[in-house]
Amino acid sequence: MENIIFFIIIIVIGYIFIRYLINIYNNIIFLKNNCYKAFANIDVLLKKQVELLPVLTRVADKAMAHEKQLFNELVASRQRYLSSTDIEIKVDTANQLAPKIKPLIALAEKYPTLISKAVLLELQTQAKNVEDQIADRREFFNQTVTLYNTDIHIFPNLIFTALFRFKDIPLLYGKQEHSQ
Repeated sequence: MENIIFFIIIIVIGYIFIRYLINIYNNIIFLKNNCYKAFANIDVLLKKQVELLPVLTRVADKAMAHEKQLFNELVASRQRYLSSTDIEIKVDTANQLAPKIKPLIALAEKYPTLISKAVLLELQTQAKNVEDQIADRREFFNQTVTLYNTDIHIFPNLIFTALFRFKDIPLLYGKQEHSQ
């Protein structure tokens, strides 16, 4: 009789332990999926932002042929973003792209007589609106990523991180954050 009670206790403890490990794994997967969901929400706006680049480039290119390197970098960044399906590459590209857009607009403003002011103002308004929307969604994305990144670095979750090769997801920086 004592052996039966002992085995029941061992089975219950084993069940609780296994259930605990399953909950840890499921929580990591839940947080990881939330990161990808949050990125999907911001991805639409980031695509819209990179789609504005050719228009901005064409308008500014007419006035500033000597700024080709900046334009080429923007076009290359756009291609890298649009051709990638990897969230880390997209986030890295978006982080590199944000600081490059502001100088482009500033360069275009240096040559107002050569550029249709109405077109430039409309493009600036669109770029600002998209950036404001991205900023709102960036905050949620970064909070979600921070929760996930923290969760995979605490004990005992580190065991699952090593076993299943969970890796950090990079944060998406804004213009001010990236320059610091």
